[in-house]
Amino acid sequence: MKARLCLLLGLLAGALFCQAQTRTVTGTVLDFNGLPLANSTVRVIGGPATITDSTGRFTINVPATASNIEISAVGFTAQTIPIPADGVIEVRLQQAAAGTLQEVVVTGYGTRRRTEFTGATSRVSAQQIQQVPMASFDQILQGRAAGLYVASGSGQPGSSARVNIRGVGTLGGGSDPLYVVDGVPVEVGVFRTLNPNDFESVDVLKDASGTSLYGSRGANGVIVITTRRGRSGTPQFQYRGQAGLSRPPESTIDMMNTDQRLQFEERILGPSGILSASGGLTGFPGWDYSPNNPRYQNLSAAERAIEAARLDSVRQINTNWQDVFFRNGTFTSHELNASGGTANTSFYTSLSYFHQEGVVLRSSLDRYTFRANVDFRTDRLTVGVRSGAGWSRQSGIESEAGIALANPIAAAFLTLPYERLYRPNGSINTGAGRIGPNAFERLQSTTSLNNQFKGNLSVTAQFDIWNGLSFRSTNGLDYRNNNTSRFIDPRSFAGQSLTANGGQGSYAEGNSEFLNLITTSGLVFSRTVRDRHRINAQALIEFIANRQRNFSGTGFGIIAALPNTPAAITPGSATNNFIPLVSGARTRNALFSQILSGDYTFDRKYTLSASVRNDMPSQVPEENRNNIFWSVGASWNVMEEAFMNRQKIFQELRVRASHGTAANAQGFTSDFGYLVSYGAGGYAGVPGIVPTSPGNPLYELEYQVISNLGIELSTWQRRARAVFEIYNKSSRRLFASQPLSRTTGFNALNTNAGTVRNRGFEMTLSADVVSQEKFVVTLGFNAAYTQNRIISLGALNEFVSGTSIVRVGYPIGTHFVVGLLGIDPQTGNPIYEDSTGKPTSVYSASNNRAEYGTFLPKWQGGFSTDVTWRNFDLRLLFSFAQDVQRFNNERFFYEGGNNLFQYNQRVEMLNSWTQPGQVTEYQRIGAGNSRQFTSRDINDASFFRMRNVNLGYTFNFNNNKPIRGFRLFAQAQNLFTWTKWEGFDPEESNNIATYEFPNPKTYTVGLDINF
Repeated sequence: MKARLCLLLGLLAGALFCQAQTRTVTGTVLDFNGLPLANSTVRVIGGPATITDSTGRFTINVPATASNIEISAVGFTAQTIPIPADGVIEVRLQQAAAGTLQEVVVTGYGTRRRTEFTGATSRVSAQQIQQVPMASFDQILQGRAAGLYVASGSGQPGSSARVNIRGVGTLGGGSDPLYVVDGVPVEVGVFRTLNPNDFESVDVLKDASGTSLYGSRGANGVIVITTRRGRSGTPQFQYRGQAGLSRPPESTIDMMNTDQRLQFEERILGPSGILSASGGLTGFPGWDYSPNNPRYQNLSAAERAIEAARLDSVRQINTNWQDVFFRNGTFTSHELNASGGTANTSFYTSLSYFHQEGVVLRSSLDRYTFRANVDFRTDRLTVGVRSGAGWSRQSGIESEAGIALANPIAAAFLTLPYERLYRPNGSINTGAGRIGPNAFERLQSTTSLNNQFKGNLSVTAQFDIWNGLSFRSTNGLDYRNNNTSRFIDPRSFAGQSLTANGGQGSYAEGNSEFLNLITTSGLVFSRTVRDRHRINAQALIEFIANRQRNFSGTGFGIIAALPNTPAAITPGSATNNFIPLVSGARTRNALFSQILSGDYTFDRKYTLSASVRNDMPSQVPEENRNNIFWSVGASWNVMEEAFMNRQKIFQELRVRASHGTAANAQGFTSDFGYLVSYGAGGYAGVPGIVPTSPGNPLYELEYQVISNLGIELSTWQRRARAVFEIYNKSSRRLFASQPLSRTTGFNALNTNAGTVRNRGFEMTLSADVVSQEKFVVTLGFNAAYTQNRIISLGALNEFVSGTSIVRVGYPIGTHFVVGLLGIDPQTGNPIYEDSTGKPTSVYSASNNRAEYGTFLPKWQGGFSTDVTWRNFDLRLLFSFAQDVQRFNNERFFYEGGNNLFQYNQRVEMLNSWTQPGQVTEYQRIGAGNSRQFTSRDINDASFFRMRNVNLGYTFNFNNNKPIRGFRLFAQAQNLFTWTKWEGFDPEESNNIATYEFPNPKTYTVGLDINF
């Protein structure tokens, strides 16, 4: 009996002892906005782990000897915090800086653990791209990821940006990356009808380990978009809304007001001889009524008094044409989304409305989107459906860019300040040569509309066959339909100016369709053996079909009583000149591929990866349709080595390298460029068929070889994180124009002859410089340096392309102009440079030089600051591009170029040379001394921009209330820009500045409510 009692007491004591060795810790994990974060991992350092529930809460038994807990979640920076004495924790995770140590990489053909991916990738998280007041998500990406250059070239609502990943690797083909949404490739540059709030993450694949998987489509990099999915649990609802306004940016150019313009005419234009000195009126009052005009000497006192009164009346007019054409635009957005599900089914759905007025009259965008994502799971079958549809209506200005005077932005600069907008009777003061009124009337009496419907669908099914082997199939489509319409009122000056077509207005309508179908199916294998050997492999077959068509027609002789409808068109005949104009085209291409890829990880330390892809694109001749692309990669997770256990500096340290190939199918000028083609033509007035392209049976894909070396690390208890990359991209077999004998009927033929090299390095840094329970400050920085060089052009060494030159040894986009050394103080004539750089007074295109930089930046990147204090949060994003030179064609026109007597000039033109000995930047104005395009027109377009500022406060409530919480915020977009560029915006997305639509400053207030 005593023995049994002793045994029982011993067991009780042991149980009490064991219980004393553990304690219970509870807590809540919140995201950056203070909202519950489900499925977060809570791991005791040296002990057990658990995950948070749908309310962000967790409970875990902690060994008595444990002192720290690590909390992490995908897309957020992990935090290690001490276990408090009361065992209650509340932690708010910060979003991971772009590109730094995310847990999962999405390649579009699956997902990989970050520690097992051998390639270079950057991630932009949902928190970074949501609720930004811009319609096109590609513009939102600016400054977010190293090596991703985004030139936001237009402020027209809904316009797309120029996006390059690690430079430009083609001489004349497309340089846009491939965009993939939920496994389905989507059309480039058509994003205004997508809702960025629906995106869960954006992964940027930059090297061979990622891009070689896409073969002939991967050379320009790949941007993989993953849309949001629901989580099992109680349905949750969210409302998101914003409202605000946009303002045009301040121009750095001061144009002449009326007093200055009259002074310019009197002192400079008149004496120069450009205005007539024959004794008659010229139409320029500053000279017509000037006492310096020779005709003034022949006037009586009464006539002089009358002309003085006329001149005084002109002085009373001082129209600010920028105020006429620019405005403050409004901004509104509303969204309602819901997510939830059961253990086997989950859903996410959203409905949104977006409205933005542009800062130029008549420009706007309205968008409606709907998304429904559903996931279904059984023991062996997983099905994911991703579907989205959207409709947008874009109203554009007459000419979004160009010196054409229908462009209201050009008219805002070039119209004379004493020109009246309205006549005394209230009508618009239109007429021949009246730049501003004519452009203004066009905005009132014409329309330019673009209605777009876009739909995308992706269905992925995976069936587990046996022991890690599965069959997976992804099938989807990307569809876009654009309907454009253009109306010119027959009663307007613009409508009556269509004299070649009857002078009674016009109505045009066009329709274009894009359809891309994809199916990717095969076997996938994923298995871990004995916790030391992890194997992932896939064997897939893929087929992609792309179809495009467009048709448009323009009719004339519009019946004014039937505006904006084709019913108003008068049938054309040989006598009324109302002959309609029609055009159209259709094309298609296809791609068949076989894909093998795999990776092997040993003991979580060493990973080897490889991929092989055979592409058979229809755009090349049949004998060139087997194109093999491959990649190999390796990584070493140094932290898993035993010798790292003794050091306390690094918490993560990984080295990786990759090498492989890809190609650029965007290099083709057409889908059938290898064939001899024919089109409509004629001879001696007789219609017929004529050759339009010589064809090239040797056509091949533009090919690329890519190498990359990267290092990832974290230190300071994971509070500081860094990624470093160096790379080399050799783009070969690029299409370059080679001369042909004129006996062929063509001057040149595009052949695979060029080679371009891009090499550089990237860095991504982030640090939690302050990391306390209720106060966190995170700084992030990313930068990329790119060196672009043309290595070969085949039989040529160079050729001129517009205002730039394509020359071996120089970057793409190198400016090619005559150098200007200054103005001769004695004569007022320009001093140019000859081809050797020596001074000359003779302007000649043979003296063009390639010493003035390129529009491709050498440096680009971004800087971010995230601050959280209690329930307040502040986010700042800066972006920059350095060593960028652009051709400022605008400058030529407001600095004495063509028609300087008809166009308004910048104020500094009052300093134009007028007498010997005068030192000035502005040459003598007069006959025989025309302003020429020179190096003066190549301007530094480097900039540092405060891209976004967002300040918010989050209110949290108990879960039993209808509203779980809400966040109030205010933000500003494009708040400040530091640049030497002269004009509205340095960031326009092309080489030549021609009065593009400037990026506005946008201010909004918003509300996010969680139910």
